[in-house]
Amino acid sequence: MRIHSHIFISVFFATVVPLLALALAASYYNEYSYQREIKREITASLNSVTTEIAHELQNSRNLVLGISRATAIKAFMPILESVAADENHPSLRLLRRKINRYLEGFQTIIPGEFILRILDYRGDTLVKVTHNKTGQPQYESLHGINYVEHQISTPAFIKTLEKLPRDEVSFFSLPHHALKNETNIARPLLDYVVPLYNNKNKWLGSLVVTLSGEQIDHIVNNVTRLYKGKLLIAENNPDNVNRHSLLIYDEINNLYLAQNRTSAKILQPQLSALLIGEDLQNTEGFIKQNNSLIYYSEFFPYPNRLIGWVIATQIDEKILLAPFANNRIAIGLYAATALLFTLIMTGFAVRKISQPICNLASQLKNFADGDYGQRANTQQTIAEIETLSSSFNYMADTLVQTQSQRDKAQNMALQNNKLASIGQMAAGIGHEINNPLNNILSYSKLISRAIAKNAADIDTKSLSNMQQDIDSLRSETLRASEIIKGILNFARQMPPQLETFSIKEWLEKSILLVQQTAKTHHIEINLNYQSDEVFLGDKAQLQQVIINLLLNSIQASTNNAIININVKCDKNQLEVSIQDQGCGINDENINNIYDPFFTTKEEGDGSGLGLSISLGIIESHNGSLTIKNNAENIKGTTATLILPVQHH
Repeated sequence: MRIHSHIFISVFFATVVPLLALALAASYYNEYSYQREIKREITASLNSVTTEIAHELQNSRNLVLGISRATAIKAFMPILESVAADENHPSLRLLRRKINRYLEGFQTIIPGEFILRILDYRGDTLVKVTHNKTGQPQYESLHGINYVEHQISTPAFIKTLEKLPRDEVSFFSLPHHALKNETNIARPLLDYVVPLYNNKNKWLGSLVVTLSGEQIDHIVNNVTRLYKGKLLIAENNPDNVNRHSLLIYDEINNLYLAQNRTSAKILQPQLSALLIGEDLQNTEGFIKQNNSLIYYSEFFPYPNRLIGWVIATQIDEKILLAPFANNRIAIGLYAATALLFTLIMTGFAVRKISQPICNLASQLKNFADGDYGQRANTQQTIAEIETLSSSFNYMADTLVQTQSQRDKAQNMALQNNKLASIGQMAAGIGHEINNPLNNILSYSKLISRAIAKNAADIDTKSLSNMQQDIDSLRSETLRASEIIKGILNFARQMPPQLETFSIKEWLEKSILLVQQTAKTHHIEINLNYQSDEVFLGDKAQLQQVIINLLLNSIQASTNNAIININVKCDKNQLEVSIQDQGCGINDENINNIYDPFFTTKEEGDGSGLGLSISLGIIESHNGSLTIKNNAENIKGTTATLILPVQHH
């Protein structure tokens, strides 16, 4: 976007657009229709909530009724018949365990906390299963039957149970909740009760299910709060003084159905008189209290019970009237606001131009001072500044890349000169030392023969000691000769003898040559290469490189480690990486690993020529060899050799 376009659009949005928006808003706003729409919207939202709650309660009733008709409940009826006949059934324990296991299965079906009870005809608890444990029959009775809970039977309670309609779910508050072992005394939901009859239509007991209401909490918690309203649900139960005005749910006081309550929470008297008072005739509407508007709707959660739930949302009146007050203020202050916005947006547009240029100038200076990480932000709203930032980044990247290539070339030249100088020196020293070593080896053979001829004149112990000394002399001479041979090979830099060979076979043979050493250290070598490509190169020299790298990895690794060989080959290059799990290379040694005679091994374990010779072989094939430590969270090093594919 051009500079003049940017300033024009800024001024346009600061003056013309606010004027048009204010004119349209003033022409369409109507306070009366607005309030009526709010009432319709909130009432519809409350009715939607009551429908979902009623549906959830219906599902709970169907679930309880289904449990009462289950085969496991029918199988328990003989126990209830025995209790009714004041007899002790011989299979009481077995059938109790079976019904407990059956009821425990509802832990995955019924959400939240729940209690399932089977009461006998006296209203005493024979079976009790909660959401996380099964009640044990530990309370003895005069009838010889152990109950799960204390006996609290009263004639009125038994009469209530006996009169419940058959094959229906009834609702009332179970007196068992008052027992000391109950953690939830004041329950907002009534208990679900189904009477149990045998085949002779004789009432034997009851199935009682107590639900925590967690699913209803989930429904209410996920309701959209229109206009930041706070929901509450209260029980309208004038026939029960203890439950009338009982708070079922109160968002303001963080009260939910599934909470453990040690006492009943009652609606405030003033609000109770407004919401569930006798003078209130409508089942839905709204009332005003102080500076709040309370929209409510009443429904009946329990069939055949004159118990209502009043669900209400309390909204701050300022939230509803704020648009009209803001419009009146906006109209009076429009002129000053338009002028202020014009000044602000104009200054903002100017800063959009000057600030990026100043930042770019600072970055140029820092880059010139040696901070090569400086890069400009190319996400600019002005096209010219974006182009300038991109040009600076291109210049910086080009300079950094050029300097990196120059440093790399200098290091390679320095390394080559160093290797050439040391190679010439090593060749001269090697030739000078090799001749005396051959003489020593020849003399040792002559001495050994002379000793053998005169063995009869020498005692056995002296003969053995002399032979051991001669053998040690010969062994050390041979070892020194091998070192000299490596020096001479390094110095010669023999040109590769090119031949075509199988990459997979070449690697497998190389691994085979070091396999015994790897087994000795309990190290596993994995070759990750399934293809069978061919390569043109000096197979023997390249095999020497692989063996040197594998031996280094084996010696650096601990027991039971793994060495991975990964191979990639295409029409342009062959890449072989050897990754070990060893100790890695210290930072102070990383630049010296290719130097001849440099080694971190103990004296006698290595000559320090392996990597130098390997590097020379790879460079004679026009390739590269790099050795780097693995990432911080991965132990060991990775040696990577890259060879260009040569064609006949």
